[in-house]
Amino acid sequence: MLLVIGSLFIGLVAGFLGQRSRMCFIGGFRDLLLIRDKELLKGAISFFASAWLTIWILYLIGRIFPFLQQYTDVRLTEYPRIIEAVFSKFGLISFIGGFGLGLFSTLAGGCPLRQHVMAGQGRVGSLLYLGGFYIGILIYYFFTVKIISIFF
Repeated sequence: MLLVIGSLFIGLVAGFLGQRSRMCFIGGFRDLLLIRDKELLKGAISFFASAWLTIWILYLIGRIFPFLQQYTDVRLTEYPRIIEAVFSKFGLISFIGGFGLGLFSTLAGGCPLRQHVMAGQGRVGSLLYLGGFYIGILIYYFFTVKIISIFF
């Protein structure tokens, strides 16, 4: 029950911040490339900076308090060479999924976070986008990932 309440609280905070900040990863890069506007890009940069900072804080907490390490341990997959990471099963699956998400989100005019916020505000186009988004996730997982897993 505590996990449900915690997830609901985090979802409400993330939704509130997403709605108030107009944050959109795709829109930030799109506006920078098309009209040289950096306003939306500030949100993407701050997201990556705060994610990096959070990972390091969790790492340090785990090192300072060893009894909390099981909750704060951040595991990384290390490859001997970058070419092995790019051409691994995970690298190929990530590239195909990222390319599809980026292409379709750019065509739709915003990233999934922004589309969720706009759907919550009652935009029908965003609801249709999200319907296709979730159907696309299922198709991608049950077909693309399974096919790649056969060959790697």
